[in-house]
Amino acid sequence: MKAAIIGAGTVGRSIGEGIKNDFEVSFSSGSFEKLEKWSKGEFKIFDNNVENAKYGDVILLAIKPGISDSVMEEIRSAAKGKLVISFMAGITLSHMQEMLKDSMVARGMPSIPMLVQKSVTAYSYKNLDKEHKDVLEKVLKGFGSAVHIDESYMDAVTGLSGSGPAFVAIMADSMINAGILAGIPKIQARELVIDTFINTMSLMREKGFSASDLRDEVMTPGGTTVAGIYEMEKANARTAIANAVLGSYRRAKEISKNSRD
Repeated sequence: MKAAIIGAGTVGRSIGEGIKNDFEVSFSSGSFEKLEKWSKGEFKIFDNNVENAKYGDVILLAIKPGISDSVMEEIRSAAKGKLVISFMAGITLSHMQEMLKDSMVARGMPSIPMLVQKSVTAYSYKNLDKEHKDVLEKVLKGFGSAVHIDESYMDAVTGLSGSGPAFVAIMADSMINAGILAGIPKIQARELVIDTFINTMSLMREKGFSASDLRDEVMTPGGTTVAGIYEMEKANARTAIANAVLGSYRRAKEISKNSRD
């Protein structure tokens, strides 16, 4: 099956790398010269979006929301009867359907770990049969895991898992710096923190622990962990993290609203 990717930025390239073993991948983007230089003959490339859309059995839009209408209008005829998957923030399924008319539409919100095929991508779709649902999931699972949600939650997902890696990175950076301040060499502090995050999440997933269950497993009366948690509570760390997610969610809603106005 052929997958035509329109847009060759970070998202588009990461998708291409993730699905290239399962699909014949093609690209088109704003600069053919840059595309040619990057692809190095590994992917089929086109100098215009229409020809790329004609080539693909499924079309993936990895472009900036600001040019979405012009691109969808441009490929409308070529996309007729095909599945079009959007990775653009704020562009709703209804708007895609309005612009593309006779295409089947879906949208996904990936996360930056897609760079190493570890994205968690929330997705929603409109009126897909089983065959095209299977194609959609095959694409999304090519660069990580996929979670089906109602489209009404997509802005909240943007704040949670879309922006989430940046919040996790800030927490990790704070812990690394604290380790260095406590005398641990930087390289070892970084390794310890990275594996602490990865292994803690693995434990939650594999054992089915809730976050509070896991915290209680580590914490003992009068011990080191409860002393650290006390400092976190004094600093309102929970509220700061929750507000970061909610702030991103509110901004995502603004972007979605502006795209519809």
